Amino acid sequence: YFFSWGIFGAHIQVMFRHPIRYWRAFFRVVFGNIKSPEFLLKSLIFFPKSVFLAKWIKKAKVTHIHAYWATYPATVALVASEITKIPFSFTGHAHDIYLDTTHLKEKMKHASFVTTCTQQNKQHLMKVAPRYPASQILVNHHGLELEKFEVNGKKRNGTFQILSVGTLHYYKGFQYLIPALGILRERGFNFECTVIGGGPLESDLRKHIRLLNLEPYVVMTGPLKQDQVLPFYKRSDLFVLMAQPEWHWGIPNVLVEALATKTAVITTRFGSVEELIQDGQTGFIVPPKDPEALADVIERLYQDDVLRLRLAQAGHQSVIERFDLNKNINRFAEKLGNHESITVVT
Repeated sequence: YFFSWGIFGAHIQVMFRHPIRYWRAFFRVVFGNIKSPEFLLKSLIFFPKSVFLAKWIKKAKVTHIHAYWATYPATVALVASEITKIPFSFTGHAHDIYLDTTHLKEKMKHASFVTTCTQQNKQHLMKVAPRYPASQILVNHHGLELEKFEVNGKKRNGTFQILSVGTLHYYKGFQYLIPALGILRERGFNFECTVIGGGPLESDLRKHIRLLNLEPYVVMTGPLKQDQVLPFYKRSDLFVLMAQPEWHWGIPNVLVEALATKTAVITTRFGSVEELIQDGQTGFIVPPKDPEALADVIERLYQDDVLRLRLAQAGHQSVIERFDLNKNINRFAEKLGNHESITVVT
């Protein structure tokens, strides 16, 4: 609930015990968001719960507060920190640090450290808050439980298997994958492509598949859970993601998952993808709206198993080095330090 008698009681208690802290936190929220009516309104809606959280944190003897997302969760953490004087940090991911940076600089100013998932994000945050110490921005990639993705080998076994996973929105680029598959069929290549995901483009994509007579070659499964997707990764020879640059900031997990199973990948140039995919070394990068260019690269990997396996192995090694969940958790824990109790705001 956004308001209750418990929240009301917390406000009365904090206002009388720590009036300066209370009003300083309140005005930080107001003046930090004054230029954005939407951010201001939503931040004020969350303010009562932030005060209640501060009271609970103090009672629970929490020694550090960490917020996931740089928008309202970080605002809640800032308020709770201001009232309790307990340090806070936050994680910034994608849209929360790019689309609207209202109050972001102020939150960074007061955070003990900030984490993010790509080097590009770190560079962006350094521009938002130039005086914030770069050493206090930790780049910690999203990780996987790599043991779940282990495969013994990845030699082609029968029909060439292509996989693409994502929500069926235009910014995932499936409308360019289907024509590329049509071009490959015109060239006489035999394959099976599995498209996993659901979304508003599903009907149009199915029509396009029928129009190009691709029904025997393209299977659309609808949305699946990760444990259901995993067998498709393991049996695939190639993974394709034709992401559209205007709506992607970081590194899609599906690319990491594909490489974790030693599956070669083709994608586009967007966001921070080149921190994972180096063109011609750990995968291939093609223009985002060019089905023929995509078809050409698929054909190349179709015909050259040695190249495909080499790219997959190099990409897999990159994932092992930087996207191991256990290693990345340990790095984050080291940054937090020796805190007996930590509260996470999401």
